[in-house]
Amino acid sequence: MKKILPAIFTIATLWATAIFTACHDPIYEMISNEVELETNGIRGDIRSIVPLGDYIYCCNNMIYRKPALASYEGGGENKQWREVSTSFTDGTITFLASDANYIYALAVEWEADESEGENLPYRAAIYCSSNGETWNRVSVPGANLNDIDEDDELVLFDNQLQSYSTGHISTSDRLAYFGFYDDSSETGKTYKLTGTSATVENASKKYCKAAGDKFSTFYAFAKKGSMYYWGKSGDDSIYWGTDPDASGSSRDLDCGQIFSISVTSDHLLLGTATGIKRVPINSSGNITGGTADFRSENNALSILTGRVFTTYVLDSTQPEGYTDEYAYQTIYGSVKNSSISFDEVGLYAYYRKRNTWNRDGTDSSSSDGN
Repeated sequence: MKKILPAIFTIATLWATAIFTACHDPIYEMISNEVELETNGIRGDIRSIVPLGDYIYCCNNMIYRKPALASYEGGGENKQWREVSTSFTDGTITFLASDANYIYALAVEWEADESEGENLPYRAAIYCSSNGETWNRVSVPGANLNDIDEDDELVLFDNQLQSYSTGHISTSDRLAYFGFYDDSSETGKTYKLTGTSATVENASKKYCKAAGDKFSTFYAFAKKGSMYYWGKSGDDSIYWGTDPDASGSSRDLDCGQIFSISVTSDHLLLGTATGIKRVPINSSGNITGGTADFRSENNALSILTGRVFTTYVLDSTQPEGYTDEYAYQTIYGSVKNSSISFDEVGLYAYYRKRNTWNRDGTDSSSSDGN
């Protein structure tokens, strides 16, 4: 396979490394500031956490949702996620996105290439739902999703705009997009999604991310006010400026590649190749320092030390540590050489009420919260 669907690379990596879990050196088992790791947690490859109405959603091939209540409002912590029943069963659900009225899911179907000894994509589809219960297929003109191959890159994303107030998330300005790119012919399109319809937003380029009214070819991209933040592939610097198409200011964080950026009122929460990080920002949105320690007794730096591909902040108007936060971490490469074990892969949440990070999942006892 080439570059298609970074989410699937992670899934393939997890399957490939799972058989070596028994050989994992005990020195890498988590101590995590004496915070006991909870059993229930959503595992698998979690590339998207998005809001719609009074819920937030995530996916790891299946789709889950939970009320968008802060822990101190709802009174709960772990075991709040519930699996969403979808009307479609075809394909692996790899990405989610949402706009003002719908949640969207990208599903990819695979077939075995016995000569190469690998699974290759051959068909994909996008579905939408206004309530997370009834799903309809999205028509994407000019993109033959019934016949895709390893040269095709597909990604589902949105512009990340939302506001939060007393248990309700408003997504009135949120827009969703689908990117399709053929590596072999170097042609691509970016579509804007509106329910079951898709219209071409850009006829020559496939973007990976959006923030506000700007697009990016980088997966790490976010916005606060007039300030944009981004990370580049193979680069451990954070970049920022009012024009993401310009070079911007930068700071070397020595943290490996940055995969995800979430914004709070006083810090950026970063998912990186070496775990979760945070960097301070001032009232104008400028970065004012390098990676900073978390609040006292917050165990983020000891429990989230793998590759953190996804971060999400419930209320970006609050200071870091004063709102619910989510992160997905995984292993890249050898389990033996990883800072985490295979058992530590999955979704984690920080709740202000307890001031610690821990697993986040369902109340299922038969599947450890998956």
